[in-house]
Amino acid sequence: MTTLLHWLDAYPLLWPLFIFCARIIDVSLGTLRTIYIIRGSRFLGPFLGFFEVLIWLTAVSGVFTHLGQWYNVVAYAAGFATGNAVGVLIEHKLAIGMQAVRLISRTQSAAVAAGLRLADFAVTEIKGRGMTGPVSVSYVVVTRKDTQKVIGVAHSIDPEVFCTVEDVRATNLISYRSAVPPTGWRAVFKRK
Repeated sequence: MTTLLHWLDAYPLLWPLFIFCARIIDVSLGTLRTIYIIRGSRFLGPFLGFFEVLIWLTAVSGVFTHLGQWYNVVAYAAGFATGNAVGVLIEHKLAIGMQAVRLISRTQSAAVAAGLRLADFAVTEIKGRGMTGPVSVSYVVVTRKDTQKVIGVAHSIDPEVFCTVEDVRATNLISYRSAVPPTGWRAVFKRK
């Protein structure tokens, strides 16, 4: 690490680039760490936190060592802002966790539930009464990657279906989409 810092001191114009990139990485790691901790990960969150702080200390030392150079401070702030955007983008692409989708239909409740079951989603139906009369509430717990598919299936059957989505911290759902055979690297681990 000290070799890198001495090399950067030899080429001081690279300090802003280094600080900017380091802040992008450490803030992105911080975003992911926060999400993993909120979702109850006891090991991955602290693991990411270790590297987040290690990178942050290196970046902030570059700013404080060369505090008279305003462009290092600007690179630090720009890296922080960009890191937030990159962290959210990474989290969105990873789609970590499960979500509960609540679908409320007035006229096509049985068809919405049947369509979701045909799409191999486990659905729980509850009959209820809304402001204008009887409704059916369908609950589906899915991975975040499948949330839009569930909503799309429901809207294709009943364009007036009302949807809400909530994050699920933990679930004991064992048979989630068990009829779908695993593919890719998951298939390797499922072989007996």
